Amino acid sequence: MWRLKQAGYVCAFRCVVNEIEMRAALRAELPDLILSDFSLPAFDGMSALAIARAEAPGVPFIFLSGTIGEERAIEALKCGAIDYVLKSNPKRLVPAVERALQEAQLRRTSQAAERQVARLTRVLQMLSGINSALVRIQNRDEVMAETCRLAHSVGGYTVAMLALINPTTRMARPVGWAGYEFLARPEQEFPVADHEAGDTSLMGRVIRTGEAILCPDLESFPHVIHWRDKLIAAGVRSLACLPLRVDNTPVGSFLCGTGSTVIGRDELLLLEEVAANLSFALQYLDKQDAVHFLSYFEPLTGLAKRALFCERLSRLLIRGTDSLPRLEITVFDITHLSVINDSFGRHTGDRLLQCVADRLKAHFPDTEQLAHLGGGTFACVNASRERADAKIRTLHEDVARVFGRPLSVDGREIIAEIKSGVACYPDDGREANELVQNAEAALKEAKTSGERYLHHRVEMNSELARRVGLEQRLRTALDKGQFLLHYQPKITLQTGRIASVEALLRWHDPENGLTSPAVFLPLLESAGLMAATGAWVLRQAASDCRAWRCKGLPPIRVAVNLSPPELRQRNIAGEILEAIGDLVGDPAWGIDIEITEGVLSGDSSSCVHALRLLRAAGIRIAIDDFGTGFSSLGRLSELPIDTLKIDRLFTSRLPSDRRSCTLVSTIIGLAHAFDMTTVAEGVETRMQLDYLVREGCDESQGYLHSRPLPRADLESWLIGVGSAATGGSDLRSARA
Repeated sequence: MWRLKQAGYVCAFRCVVNEIEMRAALRAELPDLILSDFSLPAFDGMSALAIARAEAPGVPFIFLSGTIGEERAIEALKCGAIDYVLKSNPKRLVPAVERALQEAQLRRTSQAAERQVARLTRVLQMLSGINSALVRIQNRDEVMAETCRLAHSVGGYTVAMLALINPTTRMARPVGWAGYEFLARPEQEFPVADHEAGDTSLMGRVIRTGEAILCPDLESFPHVIHWRDKLIAAGVRSLACLPLRVDNTPVGSFLCGTGSTVIGRDELLLLEEVAANLSFALQYLDKQDAVHFLSYFEPLTGLAKRALFCERLSRLLIRGTDSLPRLEITVFDITHLSVINDSFGRHTGDRLLQCVADRLKAHFPDTEQLAHLGGGTFACVNASRERADAKIRTLHEDVARVFGRPLSVDGREIIAEIKSGVACYPDDGREANELVQNAEAALKEAKTSGERYLHHRVEMNSELARRVGLEQRLRTALDKGQFLLHYQPKITLQTGRIASVEALLRWHDPENGLTSPAVFLPLLESAGLMAATGAWVLRQAASDCRAWRCKGLPPIRVAVNLSPPELRQRNIAGEILEAIGDLVGDPAWGIDIEITEGVLSGDSSSCVHALRLLRAAGIRIAIDDFGTGFSSLGRLSELPIDTLKIDRLFTSRLPSDRRSCTLVSTIIGLAHAFDMTTVAEGVETRMQLDYLVREGCDESQGYLHSRPLPRADLESWLIGVGSAATGGSDLRSARA
């Protein structure tokens, strides 16, 4: 405790020496941190760790011991310990405690955010169910009753009620409710006052003022709440009440109440959307227009769906072709919408789409020109008498300019970048559906090629069909055993001997044979197949490594690439260690990991923690394609990294390009300053090799030494030259 107090910590501690005392202490009060010796007179550290994981899973656990060995330390980390500090090196205690407390706080913050996202997701599911009810149910009171039922059962609200006013009597009648079993007559009417002093209920006040009210705490809320005591007794803590309007006139109110959580601003925005949809239903249910609206319009944005957009476009085309100007159909997509959904939650993504729709409506006053095709994809139609391709570029820039200013979404400034595809009448089609499909094909090609916009070409349709077929075959490739690994050696530049190999994924497409990774890897990622494929690569590489060890080949380590989605999985370190199995801890044989710089950007605490666990188990970590990302160099010394791999983009320009030479030399010097190894990728010429040797690069990888080899060819290579100096004469000459 002395060291912690010296570091500025105010410590209150409780010492326990057996299982009974430990369980009692944890059940009485959860501590911020658990420090444990590994060997205890009547107890042991691993048992204490198991009890801590069961009784206090969120509390960080650190071993402080003089007897724990490396193998037991690795086992302890696998079982859930955050760190271990040797008594012979007590200076590590304070940094270890600081890191453990920081990570625990990050976990608590993350868990709170996850709970909030889960809560908002339930409300979104409720919103979807209510929209569906508006389509299915024609009776007004039945819609209101179903809304309350969904709010209670799907949205998780403790109570929900809808009431409508009789304008003649100024009395409001509940037309739907759920969770009010504690009331004898929840259907009882209540008055709506015409001034503030006359208010008798929260719902009546909202109908009177037409303004939404958020009540965070029933007990302290200053305004009158009908049944306040009974609501509190029923466990209701927070209320939100929103007006229902017809032609901008308040005609009712919608009330929701929660028990354990407080309704926040993001949740209130979703409830306002529910109220807006109900208001629309009130106005049009009797006229059968609600079904028409929800069938032809996107409820989220109010814009036409595909069917209505094509119907409107067809009417425009039927008016006459002789005098009809050139029509340009633009389909554009909000890039990185999935990233926004993952980062801020689905509700923020939905609000972004609503803001995009509002911008479009302001730019295109005639909303019949617009459509929301689903997700982040929109469409618009423009008339033009020009035929030049420059007009297509102008059109894209005109639409892109709509989003030049950031969109304000729930207090966040978000820039909505777009990619677009364009199809023109009559050149690219004469029917509405054909034009929209061709514009979508152009958009798909733009997203694949990285272009900002593309004009449709006939070959795009066949290319799109080819890509769809390729993706469908990829979905079964793993089950059918069509994937295989090739291995590319890395050579130690000082000795010319093989240092390790990198496992590279290959696919034998039954229709096209061996397919380039540049073709199928993006499809694997877009289809959500990277995690399963990456797990197979890891298991196969470990299996091959064991086979080489059994055959008595020279010892070799195998590097496996880990994608960002894989590394962000929960318990990824444990899964990797399990897949590697008996290779863990073997200094000569084993599996190493290569990651990209992007993994370590932003909030990467969970990724860094996983990498620390892997490195503690003896797995080496390399940053692949170093120099192409935007990771902070200031963090480099703090990260569990052993190797920097210089991207082939810079290696290919050596030694003629001065900037590439400067960058490569800087990376080598930076790595050596942090006791890291450097590997140059894509080495193909003797001049590149000469430069790398002179600058002190540690290892080289590329076609100059060897192409990626199938397993059998690598085995022959290892037997023939792998155990002897490889390219030794070239390397000796380069050093000279």
